[in-house]
Amino acid sequence: MNRSIVKIAIPVFFAALLMPIVSNAQQRSAYYPFESRIDYRAKLHVLRGFVCRYGRSHVNRIYVAKADSGDGTMFLYGYWPEGHSILLVGRFDPRFDDGRETTDYGRLEYKTRTDLRTDVAPTAEDIGGSSYLVDRPWVRRIIKACVTKGRKIVIYRMARTPPQLSSRTQQLVGPERVARVS
Repeated sequence: MNRSIVKIAIPVFFAALLMPIVSNAQQRSAYYPFESRIDYRAKLHVLRGFVCRYGRSHVNRIYVAKADSGDGTMFLYGYWPEGHSILLVGRFDPRFDDGRETTDYGRLEYKTRTDLRTDVAPTAEDIGGSSYLVDRPWVRRIIKACVTKGRKIVIYRMARTPPQLSSRTQQLVGPERVARVS
């Protein structure tokens, strides 16, 4: 009888010792890959606004993860399959002026979005002097990190909010045709 008590008591004792370690790790990672609850909520707010403006489908998945930017520094990226994009989520901070949101979504779309259909070159040598092109190995590395290690965020775009034309499309189409398309 004593041996059976010892066999049960030892695992229970070790489980009790490890419980605080496991719960602390879960608390630290509750908002991974974001820095904190506030950071998570702020970036989620901007992501929702961004998807409402530029998303095309009703359901949008964004996989957010910290990944190596290529020079050894870690940065917060988001892979958005429905938008055919990689987003620099680390730059998705809301801006306010006198309590009113003034986030420049057009700037975010233009400066923090890599369009996977047009902004990807096969190799680093093919980029040349471009400041916005990225190479295919970089894209694969970021997507892999986002999908395998990232947090999946699902944003539902309401049908009553029409998507806006991207600033690049507006430049290509011209202002007189934007009014007819919108």
